[in-house]
Amino acid sequence: MDTPLPTLPRRLRYLIEALLVNTLILSTLYQLIVYLANRRFWSRTLPPVDTPPSVSVVVPLRSKNLDTLALLHLLAVTAPSDAYELLLVLEDEHDPAWDIAQEVTRSYPDVARVVFSGSAAGHNGKIHNLNAGYQVASGDLVAFVDADVQTSAELWNAALAVMDDAGVGAAFAPPLVPDFAPAETAWLTGGEMLAGLYTNHIRAAGLPLAALTNHVTELQGGFMLFRHHVLEEAGGFLHLLDSAADDISLGQLVRENGYRIAVIPVPVHMVPEEQMFDEVTARILRKMIIAHAYFPLRFLASPFTNPLIAGLSLGLITESEGRWWGRRLWWGLVGLRMTLAYDLDRTRFGRGWSWIAYAQLFMLDTFIVPALWLRALFRRSFVWRGRTYRIHAGGRVVLPE
Repeated sequence: MDTPLPTLPRRLRYLIEALLVNTLILSTLYQLIVYLANRRFWSRTLPPVDTPPSVSVVVPLRSKNLDTLALLHLLAVTAPSDAYELLLVLEDEHDPAWDIAQEVTRSYPDVARVVFSGSAAGHNGKIHNLNAGYQVASGDLVAFVDADVQTSAELWNAALAVMDDAGVGAAFAPPLVPDFAPAETAWLTGGEMLAGLYTNHIRAAGLPLAALTNHVTELQGGFMLFRHHVLEEAGGFLHLLDSAADDISLGQLVRENGYRIAVIPVPVHMVPEEQMFDEVTARILRKMIIAHAYFPLRFLASPFTNPLIAGLSLGLITESEGRWWGRRLWWGLVGLRMTLAYDLDRTRFGRGWSWIAYAQLFMLDTFIVPALWLRALFRRSFVWRGRTYRIHAGGRVVLPE
């Protein structure tokens, strides 16, 4: 007579399988909703404003690369308003970007000028520079623009149209990394492609859904536009100098003062610098550690929005029992994920990326991001610009003694 299997392991196994199947269904539905929201969001067009307000652009500079000068020239010539100023913020004249800042101010003396912020003294250097630029900005709107992004007239027109709503206190353009030519071997073999995939398909993918449902709770850096009086009403942001993330903290500041955050339906294109794989994973890990401190519940729920993780777990369990439907289902989900990613890239950029990119996206979704998530779950410190910071709940950071 056969001995029956113990009931507890069987029930536990069935419970785990049921949870994974439900997670799989819900996460797949979520991905489909995100895809449809992206298609609707990126097809929106906004009418231009009749009278553009005065605009001040603050660009925090710390270092330089081959693209910095060209991007700053572009920022200087794409003025959205007759009353326009470009503020290049450096710590002092010993900054590596000092010569570039001088060249831009010489080329556009009526538009560009340099602002020295002084030493950050252990605080968040970027917020320190942004605050220095804000204090001398004279425009009705203040834009915080990173030096590695590419602006355009289309972006400015959409940004001003979004800010025409008096209830909007701040707006931002989703940062996206455009595809590079397949002949560029550095793009194919370095970490730049991985960084671009993480930005496009993980960080920015859910923004259109949040925008269409009016549930935008945070800003994303790159191109952020604020009403000057909103920052004044908040008392500036000197009290944010010990915050880990300038974009998240400024977004909280806007919402705490009763204003909405809007997403501009035109992306800002980031120009990635050369990065090694380890540098990219360290940057992703840092972003996850910061996200855990600011939004712990959202961070804990993030793996359950990815059907590839649940599908892989379900496939391994069913295969160990001699059943193959789990693995076949998982490969079907992989195909669906890559198809949606390809069509989403065509919607945003007019063409899809190379097959190598989607192979890396598969690795990123299934193995790299889950592994980094587990590390971020237990880490309370990160390294940034050569310094180690300890982060506390709410995003406050301190330098360990």
